[in-house]
Amino acid sequence: MKIDKVMTGKRDGEVRCLACFARFWPKRGADRAACPKCGMEWRISWPYPRTAKVRGPVWEKYPKPD
Repeated sequence: MKIDKVMTGKRDGEVRCLACFARFWPKRGADRAACPKCGMEWRISWPYPRTAKVRGPVWEKYPKPD
């Protein structure tokens, strides 16, 4: 089954920043995480115990247009 591969892979819990495309691991179970490369903060969900997913930006921290 495909989900078994996702849950046992070497990238368990890894997400990709949607601003700079760097990969990083948020703290397990965290609902927010900041990219260590660009500092953009993202909302995180955990559809499976070891699988993280970026849900969108934290709007309060999102850069405002000039």
